Amino acid sequence: MGDDFDLIVVGAGMAGCAAAIRAARGGANVLLLERGAEAGVKNLSGGILWGHDLDEILPNWWEEMPVERHIVRKRFGVLTPDDAVSFDFQDHRWARAPYVAHSVLRVRTDAWLAKKAEEAGATVVTGVPVERLHWEGSRAHGVVQGGETMTAPATILCDGANSRLALGTPIRPAPRLSRDATELGMKEVYRLEAGVLEDRFGVGPGEGHAEEWVAGTLPPGVMGGGFLYTNRDTLSVGLILHLGSMFGKNVQSHDLMEKFKLHPAIASRLRGAELVEYGAKLISSGWASRPAAFAGDGWMVAGDAAGFVFSNGVVIQGMNYALRTGLLAAETALEAKAASRSGPGALAGYVARLESSHVLPDFRDFADMDRVKWNPEFYGRYPRFAAEFFHGMMTESGRPKEPLRRTLRRAQRAAGLSTRALLQEGWDLLRYF
Repeated sequence: MGDDFDLIVVGAGMAGCAAAIRAARGGANVLLLERGAEAGVKNLSGGILWGHDLDEILPNWWEEMPVERHIVRKRFGVLTPDDAVSFDFQDHRWARAPYVAHSVLRVRTDAWLAKKAEEAGATVVTGVPVERLHWEGSRAHGVVQGGETMTAPATILCDGANSRLALGTPIRPAPRLSRDATELGMKEVYRLEAGVLEDRFGVGPGEGHAEEWVAGTLPPGVMGGGFLYTNRDTLSVGLILHLGSMFGKNVQSHDLMEKFKLHPAIASRLRGAELVEYGAKLISSGWASRPAAFAGDGWMVAGDAAGFVFSNGVVIQGMNYALRTGLLAAETALEAKAASRSGPGALAGYVARLESSHVLPDFRDFADMDRVKWNPEFYGRYPRFAAEFFHGMMTESGRPKEPLRRTLRRAQRAAGLSTRALLQEGWDLLRYF
């Protein structure tokens, strides 16, 4: 008796939908399962969609996909409890079609992508909390839900960082995620009239603005970064916290979020806005949170479930890696189907594709970035150092001007930073840029 499907995909986020579209268009009989009542309802994004990978399956996707605004400016900065130091980058190339970066709300984009998967021929079923993979010895041969087994020679897990199907299995033998390789993301969405939003951020109709901040507003030892970006008529604001740094600190995540929003640099942007949505999710922390393997006998892991969320301390990108790895997994399943291959090595081509693409090289090259990025000094002393240095540079004191080196040393003393530490940690950062 044959299998029920050629491919089962669990999770209708960016990775899962991309995989289902590609495989269905390649002639596979695909089942796409989603735990939420509809695709996107439990997905959050704290970043911007760079949709180059969508070009392969949905040409001119930005003309139809319910994106919010095309980003024309990004701001990066550091906060102290009272001050802010930041710089803007505005790229004229981002401001013309085809637009390369968009703000999105996942409840809209993921539902649209799931519809595209259905149009491509995939069977899309929502509201299905898959219980477990169906194991036949060391082989994953489909999934089990409600006591019913649905079989396929290949299953792709795209069910997020806290993949219940992977934990405690050969895919991810540990029973739970490591708190030191996991982050907590929180996001709130605020209603703000489009015209007010455009005036406040200095953008035109359809144009968007995004910000990322080192959150030096947090209690000592707690590490995290904030973000903010404009949608059509809403504003998304959020915080990403290093879970391990919160343990034993007697802090509540919602209190940290409130403190971030009350900072003058953030509060001024939220003035008069109405809260309409909020949520939270776990985020895998790059290379350190990767599974034991990316593929095995009958299974592959893509997107967040595989730890493919990239951050180099300045940018955070997950959706583009989810799309790319979903496509690569689908291509591997199609290749195995065409060659009638089965067994432990049938899906090994997925790892080869990850290697030959930019995915694994990116994460390997920046494998030690978490050690640098999650340095407690970057959330305490260094924001203070930056604020003190620019205060000295830009404030008229009524006294004779001092040499730059004296301003630098004064800022070091105020922040408690030695020259040796400044040089060493600066060198660590430069290695990754």
